Amino acid sequence: MKRARFSDEQIVRILQEADRSPIAEVAKRHGVSEPSIYSWRKKFGDLGTDELKRLKQLEQENSRLKKILAERDLEIEVMKEIGRKKVVSVQDRLEQARYAVGRGISQRRACTLLSVARSGLDYRCKMAVKDQPIVAAMRQYSEQYPRYGARRIRIFLRRDGLVLGRDRAARIWAGAGLQVPAKRTRKRYRSQNRQPHVATGPNEVWAYDFVFDACANGQKLKCLTLIDEFTKESLRIDVAGSIKGKRVVQVLEEVIAERGYPKVLRSDNGPEFVSTILLEWAVERGLHNLHIEPGKPWQNGTNESFNGKFRDECLAMNWFHSRAHAKVIIEVWRKHYNLIRPHSSLDYQTPTEFVAGWQKELITGARVSR
Repeated sequence: MKRARFSDEQIVRILQEADRSPIAEVAKRHGVSEPSIYSWRKKFGDLGTDELKRLKQLEQENSRLKKILAERDLEIEVMKEIGRKKVVSVQDRLEQARYAVGRGISQRRACTLLSVARSGLDYRCKMAVKDQPIVAAMRQYSEQYPRYGARRIRIFLRRDGLVLGRDRAARIWAGAGLQVPAKRTRKRYRSQNRQPHVATGPNEVWAYDFVFDACANGQKLKCLTLIDEFTKESLRIDVAGSIKGKRVVQVLEEVIAERGYPKVLRSDNGPEFVSTILLEWAVERGLHNLHIEPGKPWQNGTNESFNGKFRDECLAMNWFHSRAHAKVIIEVWRKHYNLIRPHSSLDYQTPTEFVAGWQKELITGARVSR
């Protein structure tokens, strides 16, 4: 577009001269035609220089407000599109910020709206090539054991020959976007006597309890869990539709035949555990039945903790077609619990590894971490 020869202020001054002098002289003096002066007079009328400046300011302000309104409408439209997707991680917010910039929003405004740093828009993750196999292995173990976090996965990687420090494992785990679903917290109670008779060696204190579930075909599951409090071993998980005191005695006899007698049997005050047949059997064999105080399950905390892991990692992760199917799956999980699963209370050893170390301590006097 050709640039105008005269500015609006100059045109107003020429029109003021035309009001005092003949138009022909004014046109000749400024090198314009008379029709141009008449055309300017129709356009600007009786406006003075000050009025013209104010008019231009109003026009500029109007243009600025229109631009702001258009930008705000664009922001609202883009944020509505982004709002349809769940944006949690920083990487997700950066991707949304790049999308907003592509739609026409300025970088500064897009980063402000999505609470990210502007420097992050140009940043690209430069994960070391050596970390990629670790991430792949972590994802594989996470899919296999959804309830395990970075600490236990690190133990599995160490067994595979990938030695990682805690901080590096946590960083790679978080960077890969892996996480364990949060569990609902429960109210905790304090007690002066949390767990009477603490075990100091294997086969000293056994704890047992029941866990209930159901199959897809409607069959009920009643699982008797029996553990060694010192080694954390799962000695037996008996699965049936109904388990009475007589069946509890049979299970204990079978385990005792394999491992020998314990000193103490810890349980709650359920009817199966205070039944006459079980109490008489324990007296005949010189076993001490230690029943926790009513309403204080934390006194049987080791077994309660095991039951929570059993439900979280096995029952909640599998869909049982029948009771027979449940028995097979539960036994596979029990062996995994004893032979493969790292235990934080055992310095991330398996119960089998811990027992082997404890026996070595008895022979050599070496200290076993606990």
